Amino acid sequence: MDATIRINTDLLSIDILDGIKKMFPHKVVEISIQPADATDYILSNPAFMQELEERIGEYNIKKEVISLKPNELL
Repeated sequence: MDATIRINTDLLSIDILDGIKKMFPHKVVEISIQPADATDYILSNPAFMQELEERIGEYNIKKEVISLKPNELL
């Protein structure tokens, strides 16, 4: 099982570590910490990038806000 946890550092607590220990009992785990950037995630996925370009184009033509729910990208 893999898990990715995105959390604001202000919310880090011992409960997070306890949760990890429960998810992976008696296992060696690798923990990597880096700042999260949604832009990198969007640009790394061709489908998301294409959707972004299309919506920017629509906005530039109509000049109105385009609402998009996360599940509409999948």
